[in-house]
Order: sequence, then structure tokens, then C-alpha cells
Amino acid sequence: MIIETENLTKKFWRHEAVLGVNLTVTQGAICALVGANGAGKTTLMRVLVDILGPDGGSARVMGIDSRRLTSRDRLRIGYLTESQKLPDRLSVSQYFDYLRTLYPNWDRSLETQLREQFQLPPKRALGKLSHGMRMKAMLIGVLAFRPKVLILDEPLSGLDPLVRDEVMAGLISQAGETTVLISSHELSEIEGCTTHVAFMVRGRVIIQESMESLAARCRDVTVTLVQRPAIGGLPESWLNPQAEGLQLRFVDTAFVGDAQLQEQVQKRLGGIHHFESTPLSLRDISKALIRATRQET
Repeated sequence: MIIETENLTKKFWRHEAVLGVNLTVTQGAICALVGANGAGKTTLMRVLVDILGPDGGSARVMGIDSRRLTSRDRLRIGYLTESQKLPDRLSVSQYFDYLRTLYPNWDRSLETQLREQFQLPPKRALGKLSHGMRMKAMLIGVLAFRPKVLILDEPLSGLDPLVRDEVMAGLISQAGETTVLISSHELSEIEGCTTHVAFMVRGRVIIQESMESLAARCRDVTVTLVQRPAIGGLPESWLNPQAEGLQLRFVDTAFVGDAQLQEQVQKRLGGIHHFESTPLSLRDISKALIRATRQET
């Protein structure tokens, strides 16, 4: 595993930000770390790159304990966060001149390709760039040395749709060469390149699987019944049930097939007038999971 944690815990005073997390990310995967604000995603990422030390358990990156990463190891790890600071007085060209001196494996041709793609003005000071342009510059800075691991914490935050598309295009161009762990609320933009998903709730990873598997087992279900449904005692896999008149709507997270689900509904709730199940996007799956976990508190 390129990224692996075992019972990882991080506390701030009495607040348990990360609590017993077991996360695995395989080589070449693009794993979306998903969850509501305050779920622990940023803290987990900071532990992985040794900005924060764990209070319990362990975190390993490229097979190395995160607390023992050397300077040489860090040359193979890219880390980008929306709050990252830049040397504002440097021009774009000066910034990349500086970065090239830090990374022996810097790919000048990739840098040139991305700078042209992102249309960064070479002579403009970093401090005078728009937020979107700054994020593009930082993304080039973590892609051009071709890291083995790339950890991105909200890289699309505050960007307009066109810039988000351009940033994702730059990231996708490196897919397969780099293992990526990305946290983002812009799930529609990252879904197309995501191979795996880890869902965090209150410091814990409660779901971890391939995007293909998650999408296959989640459906938005609408059923019109012969008699008014009672929503008490429904299966735990039927999230957020809502009844209005004869209609029942819920998200099934254990979907196998329409025939099996219709049979299950009929056994529990009686005759069916109309049945419809629809695949869900990553964004809609995330919303359903967040809503369900809020109802549990």
C-alpha cells in the first residue's frame, strides 16, 4: 500500500479529530476523501505528511512511518492545501526557477506544458495573481517533480467552474503515474477521475471501497404503494426514508437489482403500483450519507 493507517488517532485537547482510522490507498489509485466539514479529513492529511504527529496508531506513506520521513522521501511526496502560502514577491518565472533547484527529478517539459495549458503570466508577481491562478501555480509546483504520492486538500475551493476544469485536466494528465489522495467538496468535478472513495464521519472512516463498487450498490428509490407506508423498522441500508401519501422515497445502499429490491419492498410494505430506481452521483451519495449520519446523532 502506498498510503496506510492503522488505528490512527489525533486529538486536540478533548476533541478527537481522527479516531481509530484504518485507511489504505493502493498504488496508482485516485482516492477521494469525503465527508462533512469537521469530519477530520484535513487532520488526517496533515498526519500523513508529518505536519502533525499522531497520538495513537500509525500512518505509513510509501511504506515509511510518517514520523520518519526523510528529506529525500519528501521529494517524492506532493502536498497541496487551499491555505498554502506562496512567496508573493516572486514572479511566476522566478517561482519555478526556485522550485527547480529543490527537486532533482523536476520535469522541465511537464512544467512548460502545464504553464502553457494554464496560461500563467510569467512576469506577474505571485501576490498579484487571482486565487485561481495561484492554485494553478501551486498545482504545477506539486506535479512537475512527478511525485509518487500526491495529497490534495481542497484544491478546487473557491475556483470558478472553468478554472476547476483546467485544474482537474492538469491532474488527470498525471493519472496512473501518481497515487492521489484528494479531499474536495466539489465532488462533481473529481468524480470522473476518482477510482476509490473513503468516507469520514466524526473522525472515523466508515466506508472505503472502489468508486465502481460504491456506485453499483447505491440507488435513489421511489416507490408508490397500494397502502400508506410506515417508515419505522425499515432496513438500515435504506437511508433517509421519506413518505408522502402513498409514495416512499429512500436511498438504498445495498442495491443488487430491481427485482430483488421490489420483492423486498413488497414483503415489508405490501403491493406496489410503481417502482423506480436511479443511479446516484458521488455528490448525491455523499449528501445521502452525511444526512443519514446527522440523523444518528
